[in-house]
Amino acid sequence: MFEPLKSYGNLSDGIVKQIMESINNGELKPGDKLPPERELSTAFAVSRTVVRDALKTLVGLGVVTIRHGMGAYINVVSEEEDVSRLSALLQISQGTLEELYQVRELIESQAVIWCTQNARPEDIEDLEKIVNKGKELDNANESRLAVLDAEFHLKIVEAAGNKVLKRLMINLLDLLGENRSKVLMIPGRQRLSVLDHEAIVEAIKLHDPDLAQRRMLSHLEAVRTAISTVSNKSDDWDLN
Repeated sequence: MFEPLKSYGNLSDGIVKQIMESINNGELKPGDKLPPERELSTAFAVSRTVVRDALKTLVGLGVVTIRHGMGAYINVVSEEEDVSRLSALLQISQGTLEELYQVRELIESQAVIWCTQNARPEDIEDLEKIVNKGKELDNANESRLAVLDAEFHLKIVEAAGNKVLKRLMINLLDLLGENRSKVLMIPGRQRLSVLDHEAIVEAIKLHDPDLAQRRMLSHLEAVRTAISTVSNKSDDWDLN
């Protein structure tokens, strides 16, 4: 299932990417247990420290749960049965890119309002750290850019304080994954996204929900427009 990593690049990000790909193609399913750290270390040809770093990232993304003394498991949506049914429906139909972004705008435009109202100082600090990491990267580090982008949007939903909303967001980001990665590779797009993220955080720090919502919607519209430039399709989009 897994392949040894190349000796260059961020190794933990490479592990995250392979595990996410295994989930997307069905090799790993919700509830599956990942191999022990020792076996993952051998499979990826890296140290156990690198494996642990990758697992921490997957936990932060809500993809994996660490059960102490038992191991790492692919998360199962269990907050609400309706969420599980919606997830299954999305996975089967895939939807259209336009429809997915309509739902994403609904989720994130409300989430950023709740985040502005409910975010703790440590939540804002985490968002600023993600933005600063993004400033340090360039388009050559595709996998890390995608991870940071997902971390930012998931952190906003998490700080909003609604667990069901977070599960929905994870599913949407999963479905949009390939297209989001392509957008981040457009010259200059990564920097624009980071600047958008920075502006959103500033609005959250000002405790201005209306401004935060406007900036989030502006950001999502810019990303959707960028996606249209990297695809030749005009109707349904293949998100696999």
